[in-house]
Amino acid sequence: MKRKLFSAILTGTMLVAPASTLAETKRIGETRALIPEAGLALNPVLDGSNGNVNFPYGNFKALATVGEVGDNGLALTGYPDGQAAYLLDNDTIRVVYQSESYATMGKAPVPETYNWVMKNGVTFSGSHIHTIDYDRAKFAKFMRNGSSAKGMVKDSGKLFNTIYNVFGDEVTKENLVWGNQALPSQRIVPFQDKYKLSEADFFLQSFCGAWYEQANKYGNGIGLEDDVWFTAEEWEIGRMFTGSKKTGRTESDKTMGLASIAVDVKNEVAYTAPALGQTGYEKLMPINPQHKDYVVIVGAGYNHNQEPAPLKVYVGMKDRLPDGSEIDYSTANERDAFLGRNGLLYGRIYGFAMPTKSYAALGLEANPAAKMMDEYLQNADAPNSFEGRFYPTSYQWGGWDNPVAVNNTEMMLWEQADEQPEGYTFFNGDSKAEHPAVDPDINRTRYVQNMTNKGGILGFDFGFIGATLDAADGDLPEFLPATGIRVVPAIDGALVLKTGGEGVVKDGSAAIHVEKNKAAMVAPDGLYWTKHADGSFLIVDEDSGNDFGERKYVLPIKESDMTLSEPNTGYLLGLAGGKHSSRYEAGVSALGGAFSKATTSEFSGSWNVTALTAKKQNGLFGSKFYSMDELAGTGEQEIIQSIDTDDQLFIGVVQARGESGGAVAAERGDAGGQVFQFTFNLPEEPEEKKIAKF
Repeated sequence: MKRKLFSAILTGTMLVAPASTLAETKRIGETRALIPEAGLALNPVLDGSNGNVNFPYGNFKALATVGEVGDNGLALTGYPDGQAAYLLDNDTIRVVYQSESYATMGKAPVPETYNWVMKNGVTFSGSHIHTIDYDRAKFAKFMRNGSSAKGMVKDSGKLFNTIYNVFGDEVTKENLVWGNQALPSQRIVPFQDKYKLSEADFFLQSFCGAWYEQANKYGNGIGLEDDVWFTAEEWEIGRMFTGSKKTGRTESDKTMGLASIAVDVKNEVAYTAPALGQTGYEKLMPINPQHKDYVVIVGAGYNHNQEPAPLKVYVGMKDRLPDGSEIDYSTANERDAFLGRNGLLYGRIYGFAMPTKSYAALGLEANPAAKMMDEYLQNADAPNSFEGRFYPTSYQWGGWDNPVAVNNTEMMLWEQADEQPEGYTFFNGDSKAEHPAVDPDINRTRYVQNMTNKGGILGFDFGFIGATLDAADGDLPEFLPATGIRVVPAIDGALVLKTGGEGVVKDGSAAIHVEKNKAAMVAPDGLYWTKHADGSFLIVDEDSGNDFGERKYVLPIKESDMTLSEPNTGYLLGLAGGKHSSRYEAGVSALGGAFSKATTSEFSGSWNVTALTAKKQNGLFGSKFYSMDELAGTGEQEIIQSIDTDDQLFIGVVQARGESGGAVAAERGDAGGQVFQFTFNLPEEPEEKKIAKF
């Protein structure tokens, strides 16, 4: 079919996509068939139709599918990854998701996404961040009707139209510099011919987990000052420079590395924030600092593929310039004003360390060059709690006028003997630790971390972190004390899923990981902590290459110590993909006509939308939705935490490389996938019901 370019100007951003006649395309929300499945189907799965959707402990419904096209002629791209939702106005829910795309390194039939054109004309391929606006009233009723989502879509577009690089400059046609391809001198390093971009100036590399953090989330002045979308480029791209993974990192280490990005949602501007790091992250996620002058952000993943490394957090001070002096907002530019008031100019990256003498109690020898976390996770006899501190290395970002290559940041320091804190050793491990999940309770400062390489979950409780920050006397703290908890170990027998009579896969049951033949977490990736009136829950997504279908499941946890409410027990929500799945054995797709290969899929994240869709009593006039003002600050979590699990509503995404042909390829959407609503309803209550009431 002859192709031509379709251009649209939307909210200040021109976006260029290949366009069929709109009548030839599926519109956003038109697809009814679900990519998620409950297990093997009893009847053949047809193209564009559901498989087995008898989900044991919940329900799913498709919101949007990669390859569908908006009224502006622009297709949704994939894989879908980090997602969130918020009110655009009192009648509109905006769902945002970003696509994990690798441009010319991708494996889809057409891996290079169409150009995302900034308002100044600069073009980016690779990852996109999509917005889809839904009618609020229809969105709230969607799970209870038989309609497709098409009729409730109001608009679609992209999250920002302006982007700044690691040097602090807006990327323009006159200043064509992007950090993943730039040396500290700002010289651009060319890609090898087979990796050169066909059209775009640059590409945004692998936006994976994301987080939307609203202002004043933990109270007036506590947390961020603006609504911010956090994202980051994920993993290093050295093969693009040399053609080889083995030799490529030597070259990519000389560049500025990977962008840590904070998007000013209101003004549609994306700022690279090098104080957060240049080594690449799966996810950046703020946590309650319990203090008005500081921000604390969990940074999970990868360390530019340098092993080993500890789990890390960023601590920043608000209203400071990179040298620590107070910012003068009357003279500051918009870049520094935004980053400064949100604590993203002056800060350091801290890694978890334990007293050197305490490693023996965990069955370990203190050795910062070893992957001690991985060994600990696999030791069934080791204790499940430990004490330590988050310490920084000697490196701190020196400001816009002092750019350094990524290998001259903290990246290489965690394992060096002379960088170990006095009396302490960094608790290093494999850097493939993907999603963290922060306790949503506004009264706590805790988080859990998926330990993807070996499986399992670790948790950290910062206790009264506000007192520690107070004691820093107006500067960055020397360290942050924290208690560590092994929530789920990486041992066989650590986790068996209840399947409610579903979860049947070829050669077995998804109660265990069939391909690995292990009753354990295997390569946990997506993670979300949701807390309701009747319990606290972790929603987990595996990314293990499981030929029998990747698992999405719920772990009820104790409020007191974050451990499993029911020992070794979780609940299966759904499965996706795998070459032995009913859908892929039939060679069909949910979108229709998009099947490309029988391969694995992956769920990747969840987001609670209950407060956006719940209603409050309105006297004699029945009920009405909560207003934007009522959801601001602590309001959204207060509402969520007042409602039982049965009445909670979520969105999530699934990545489906096997559904990357047809319209996905024709629209240059890279890899297939879907955004969906879902609910869950577990048959048993957690052992503890001590959730804070507001």
